[in-house]
Amino acid sequence: MLKQRVILVVLGIVFIVIIYNLPKIAVENDSDTELKTTEKASLSSENIDAGGERVDLHSFELSSEDEVRLDILKERFTNKENSDRLSIADSIALIYLEYNKYDSAAKYLEFIAMNDPSVGNYLATGDAYYESFSFAMDRERASILGEKARYYYGLILEEQPGRPELRTKIAMTYISSANPMQGIMMLRQILAEDPENELALYNLGTLSIQSGQYEKARGYFEQIVDLNPKNLQARFYLGLSYFELNENDKARKQFELVRSMEGDPAVIATVDGYLKELN
Repeated sequence: MLKQRVILVVLGIVFIVIIYNLPKIAVENDSDTELKTTEKASLSSENIDAGGERVDLHSFELSSEDEVRLDILKERFTNKENSDRLSIADSIALIYLEYNKYDSAAKYLEFIAMNDPSVGNYLATGDAYYESFSFAMDRERASILGEKARYYYGLILEEQPGRPELRTKIAMTYISSANPMQGIMMLRQILAEDPENELALYNLGTLSIQSGQYEKARGYFEQIVDLNPKNLQARFYLGLSYFELNENDKARKQFELVRSMEGDPAVIATVDGYLKELN
């Protein structure tokens, strides 16, 4: 699932839109951090059997064959006397996941987790809600999905507290909540424990870009590129940081490296746009 997300988000074509819709915050200034958010999170009470589904902006249209399969499976699922509902829910979720329809998949995965509690089922549900949260363009919707992800990741951490990747994801969900500073503090704590935590560095870097702190962003992304030279997202954001700091030669180098390593035409077009401005 992470691989799918990286392919879709590489170079931030979608992610840049998301972070610019997050509340404006100052990542590193503890004394006068500005928190400009009034949204309050609340768990959704959507009924899975009601059939109401939201369309993820990053999803793809289902094939006619899979639409027929879904209709049949959903009809069987709505029969509460059916003893095979868990298996049916799993089949429905798998189809949605194939098309990156994480929001729709999450509802069925949640049904499985509620009726068959396990770390594996909690993780599948939490990941689906987190992926949907990551692509939510509406801040209120992101807050709701983030709270769902936090809940299921929290259940896992109760049993397996040594999961920094889950703590990092939980931290990011707080950024779209009524208490974004809690997420910042969590990311800092993770880095205090593990200074080379790539995901925490990445998220603090993108948040620094969102708040216009390009020098801080540059530092985070330089660390990531040193740790993992193949991280194209980090290279792009490093190039963007250099670009905003008028370090044009360094920006050009990063964009050219990304262009040489990435084959997606949309990504290449984005990079070419920056290179054109630098030439």
